[in-house]
Amino acid sequence: MKSFKISSLLKNILLLSTGTGIAQVIPMLASIILARLYTNSDYGDLSVFISVTGVVGVIATLRYELTIILPKKANDARNLLALCLINSLAIGLLSAVIVVFLSLFFRDRLHISNFNWMYLVPIMIVCTGIYNAFDNWFNRQREFKNMASLKVIQSTTTSLFRILLGIIGITGGLIGGTVIGYIITSFACIGLFLKKNTLKWASFPYKEMQKLAVLYKDFSLYAAPSALLNSASIVGLPLLIAYFYSVKLAGIYFFANNLIRTPISLLSNATAQVFKSDAVQLVHADQIENLKALIRKVQKMAFGVIFPVVLILSLFGNSIFSFLFGNQWGASGDLIKYFGFVLLFGINFSIISALIDILRLQKFALFFNASLLFSQCIIFIGCSFFLDFKYTLLINSTVVSLHFFFIDKYVKRKLRC
Repeated sequence: MKSFKISSLLKNILLLSTGTGIAQVIPMLASIILARLYTNSDYGDLSVFISVTGVVGVIATLRYELTIILPKKANDARNLLALCLINSLAIGLLSAVIVVFLSLFFRDRLHISNFNWMYLVPIMIVCTGIYNAFDNWFNRQREFKNMASLKVIQSTTTSLFRILLGIIGITGGLIGGTVIGYIITSFACIGLFLKKNTLKWASFPYKEMQKLAVLYKDFSLYAAPSALLNSASIVGLPLLIAYFYSVKLAGIYFFANNLIRTPISLLSNATAQVFKSDAVQLVHADQIENLKALIRKVQKMAFGVIFPVVLILSLFGNSIFSFLFGNQWGASGDLIKYFGFVLLFGINFSIISALIDILRLQKFALFFNASLLFSQCIIFIGCSFFLDFKYTLLINSTVVSLHFFFIDKYVKRKLRC
């Protein structure tokens, strides 16, 4: 049983990673063109947009998407899916009201160079919630081909429209292309779901959804604010850089971080999703020893894949970026040595985060993410006055890595690994 579970997981990781591997190559190739169509300031605007939508979008479903894979009954999972879609629309509508309010009363005080992109925030939030909900549904159904296909669709459409809008010369093409890509992906999610299922409202009784919402309320009470804090600590980092240093440096960091984090995140997310699908079954069957073996196997495999990439880019990032994207982006490659190593710890955290959901450790995760965000804010507030940006980034990356190391040990102790 033990060897079967491990081999099955690795096979599914390979299946999902093959699709995500295609998806990760597309934005990397597109970046060669995009780097010549857009400026550092354009990427700075994109980094702010991604930060805002990423922070809010991560709680679009109030984190109930994490519960879709947990119930034993398929009907409960369908009701949770419907609950996620309703939450996404509600949060999107609320964000639209907030954007209109800001536009009417605070537009001049926000000091945003181009406020118009704020009107795209609600659309992006709704699309993010839809994608996250269906992605977890397909993971529950072990439809990894659909999951891989969605990643390719999102990557391809986003890159294509960013290039097209850049060639046309439309202001905010990076942001516009991103939103169009997510809209197309959302429709693709619905289309893939409807191939085997129906979305009739009568199939999702309100009382059942309400009962499930109460049963998994710890995800909305603790996991939602926890995810908000975690997202703020990761995608909100460019905001700290822009505020304490400059928008240009935020763009330089965002370009490098996005380029290296995208393929690594796709691999780590694919690994975590397949791992979570098998881990739920092992926990239900009370096969903790098999689960321990899976954790060790997957973490060793992930480290072996990511370490050579991070090492090469840390040593030769400046030369590689200058050659591929032009001399103006050499500084981005040079920054990797100051934050690349945190990605090694981050890929372990993506696996551990799956266990946090399964073991219902949401309260501890909330404390962890609050500490992570608080630490980053203190570092930038304190270091920006007397340290160069790259050394502030190095200190921040070290502290984040220590957080990831600590939570890895804590969750494993809960399993008595």
